[in-house]
Amino acid sequence: MSSSPAFVAVETPKSAALPGEANRLDLTFDKVESPQQSASKDNVGADGQLVPMSQLFSYADGTDKLLMVVGSVGAMAAGVSQPLQIVLFGDVLNSFNPKDDRGNMEEGISSVALKFVYFGIAVFVCASLQVACWSITASRQAKRIRSEYVSAIITKEIGWFDVNEPMQLGSRVAEASVTIQRGMGRKMGDGLHYSAMAVSGIVIGLIKGWELALILLAFTPFIAFTAFLAMKVLSTATQSGIESYGKAGAIAQEALSNVRTVHMFNSINHFVTKYESALGLSTKAGIKKGFAVGWGTGLMYFAAFCTYAGGMFFGALFVANDQLDGNNCQGSSCYDGGRVLTVFFAVIMGAMALGQAAPSVEAITSARAAAFPVFQTIKRPSLIDPLSEEGKTLEEVSGRIKINSVSFAYPSRPEVKVCSNYSLTIEAGETVALVGPSGSGKS
Repeated sequence: MSSSPAFVAVETPKSAALPGEANRLDLTFDKVESPQQSASKDNVGADGQLVPMSQLFSYADGTDKLLMVVGSVGAMAAGVSQPLQIVLFGDVLNSFNPKDDRGNMEEGISSVALKFVYFGIAVFVCASLQVACWSITASRQAKRIRSEYVSAIITKEIGWFDVNEPMQLGSRVAEASVTIQRGMGRKMGDGLHYSAMAVSGIVIGLIKGWELALILLAFTPFIAFTAFLAMKVLSTATQSGIESYGKAGAIAQEALSNVRTVHMFNSINHFVTKYESALGLSTKAGIKKGFAVGWGTGLMYFAAFCTYAGGMFFGALFVANDQLDGNNCQGSSCYDGGRVLTVFFAVIMGAMALGQAAPSVEAITSARAAAFPVFQTIKRPSLIDPLSEEGKTLEEVSGRIKINSVSFAYPSRPEVKVCSNYSLTIEAGETVALVGPSGSGKS
């Protein structure tokens, strides 16, 4: 048996360039005059840009507009009903402290109880319309946007895919569609709901007792800020956890879809370690989320209890001035237990609603940001539309192909010419093979 090796490493032969003669690859990849900045596949988005609200709902038809109007009315009515219930609670408190005989007490409580029943029915109807209408119209519009987005992608010219990573387009369509649907659906209704609750709560407090309401309003920025800050950190941590789980899922999918290759190269431990590393990010996000819930809730309740203390102190002071020490104030401007309770909880509910509206505002902003590149892609016309019937139609095709002095550069690398004054003629029936190193312009 010969001792010579079974396999011999060889290199592709290359002709040495003569002195003063440029290499053929250098001629092929010569530089373009006045080169422009290459478009990176990783920087094709438009960070920080938002679409207008009118454009976000530009795919709504007549039915969708009706659903949005009904859903908006239901959301605002349901929001206003919450502070109005505080007024009924104030009437209940005054009914438990009657100034007349027992008959008036029973009559007052029965009247308030009946109003609560009517309120319950109205809130059920309005809240149902809010959720149903906004969810249905969001699904309908998101379906149209997704369809237009996919259609716009598949009809783009090949050069567009050179600056947009094709492997990411599928996940980009799914992620953008979910984000847009979330922001223009249930979260839109919730934003209107909490906004109406905040405005109506503060207005009712000012009407029932503007002095006490102004004192309580001095505390409301702290409550709203703490609630917003907690929700902000919580949503950020939640999104980080979702992203880390997505990365871990991608690693698992890669390993399972190529399980034979993984076993062949004995890469099981490698993928296990990689998967555990990805899950470590979700663990950190979970810890951050737990701390956000803890300190955010504690800080919010601390601000709320400080407000309670100030409201109770000044409320008791107003009641004492109007009802004690021989005073028996009568009229709409006089403070009693029911009025203090109404003003107190109406203003507090309005302040809490401002903080609760923050996640909805964030979701709507995220939808507008996600919609910008989507609408940009949809509106951009394809340079070569494969579905278009326009153009010249050849009556007869002989099969002879002639390329004369063609120069070409990829859109992602406009400063590098792949083909420079390239000419080629292929007669009908000929079989021609183009060979060359990777990136030499064969495609």
